[in-house]
Amino acid sequence: MVKALLKFIRLPNLIIVALTQYLLLYGLLVPFLEQESIGRSLDNFHFLLFVIDTVLITLSGNIINDIVDYPIDKRNRPDTVFVSQFISVKNAYILYTIVVLLGFVIAFYLADYINQLGLLIIYPIAVLSLYLYSTYFKKRILIGNLIVSLFCAGVAFFVLFAERNAYFLLEIDIQKQVYQVFFAYTLFAFLTTLYREIIKDIEDKEGDEKEGCKTLPIVMGQKTAKNTALTTLGIFILFMIYMIYNLIINNYHFILIAYTLLFIFIPSLYLLLKTIKANENTHFHHISQITKLLMLSGLIMVPIYYYTF
Repeated sequence: MVKALLKFIRLPNLIIVALTQYLLLYGLLVPFLEQESIGRSLDNFHFLLFVIDTVLITLSGNIINDIVDYPIDKRNRPDTVFVSQFISVKNAYILYTIVVLLGFVIAFYLADYINQLGLLIIYPIAVLSLYLYSTYFKKRILIGNLIVSLFCAGVAFFVLFAERNAYFLLEIDIQKQVYQVFFAYTLFAFLTTLYREIIKDIEDKEGDEKEGCKTLPIVMGQKTAKNTALTTLGIFILFMIYMIYNLIINNYHFILIAYTLLFIFIPSLYLLLKTIKANENTHFHHISQITKLLMLSGLIMVPIYYYTF
């Protein structure tokens, strides 16, 4: 039951969401704000609420995804199914509603706290997007993959958005530097998530096909899906080459350059080779797991960037 529960809420993903936002704020933006004695829009307590709200949005997406997918998961991953086996579908929907409402209350409070109630519209848009992803777009070619990828990229971007007033008080050179890091991580999150989502669709093709899904490997075939994943990974590798080149010519610390090469660039080449050779579900599952580690490596790079700057 514990294994199924952790799969149900996707605890590692929730932890990564929280870590991403904390590391980007306290490991990158706050030091520069403190250096110039600029106050933040959200103090420590209210930023904690902001992170909790982001986690609740993510959790709501995880719950509705498992509710909708439990017939498919019974075929693809029978040992980790939680809905219907440990919790009824009705109670899962009740839990989903509680999570969404709790998140809305927090979002309303935060919007009122910063005196910008208009921003409250972001919450239902995020929740609705994840709901539509699980109930409709996930079963359609590429659209679902793009929605998840954009959401993961948005986890990073919204930290800067939440503190945009303080950010624009920074000196122009510092603004540019902070923006470049946020943009780089946002693009990193988008490309790695999109790549992994396509790989997961290939891995789950058999179960998805029986449920009438129209994902990329089902509609266009495994070869086309694999080539799309390879193209996405290729774009990511080119992006990393560009980043490493800039780190070198701008004389960044050796530790940052070495870390990028060893823990991001080389693993991405490994994934490229593995994807080219992959033709079985076990291969694609292995690729998916390695991609998770690559995504974690990208997150760890944020504090390394600051402390070696």
